[in-house]
Amino acid sequence: TDPQKVPVSVLSRCLQFNLRPMAAQTIVEHLQQVLPAENIQADIQALRLIARAARGSMRDALSLTDQAIAFGNGELLEPSVRDMLGTVDRSHAFTLVQALAESDGLAVVNTCDTLRQLGLSASSLLEEMCMVLQRMAVLQAVHQAAAESDDPDHLEIVRLSKAMQADETQLLYSLCLHGRAELGLAPDEYAALTMVLLRLL
Repeated sequence: TDPQKVPVSVLSRCLQFNLRPMAAQTIVEHLQQVLPAENIQADIQALRLIARAARGSMRDALSLTDQAIAFGNGELLEPSVRDMLGTVDRSHAFTLVQALAESDGLAVVNTCDTLRQLGLSASSLLEEMCMVLQRMAVLQAVHQAAAESDDPDHLEIVRLSKAMQADETQLLYSLCLHGRAELGLAPDEYAALTMVLLRLL
């Protein structure tokens, strides 16, 4: 309940706890304990998607997990969780970052058209691109971070980090971040997405 909506006479008799959002990794680790106890198979990428969608709320994460189990007929697999959440497969983000690194305008426009035909979220695409670019920037700034990782996308991100200049990565990240705010202002979010991608190009 919003404390401002509670009468002062009641509020003065209450203890208030301001809970901070939980880290996505903490949510993933908790789900990795809960799901085996319930005999439910889950892959790590599906759990990461749920943890990100929960935005730091364990309660929301558990609710999304319940929905995903029903949606996936008792299993938590990345493709079905992506379908349920409407999130974009990271491969599209990789394709776009590669096209931007090569200044391939046709590939950028074609990928945007593909996403439109699939009915995927424009905001989700920019979010995935932000995450990819952020990890690329870390690798470019701290070369030791390129060590082996259990993330299946790690090698692809290492490759892309070598295909683009560090200052360009920083600029693209900033443009993607601000571009997400513009999507809600446009009458057609895919028209807005196209404009953001052309600006990146």
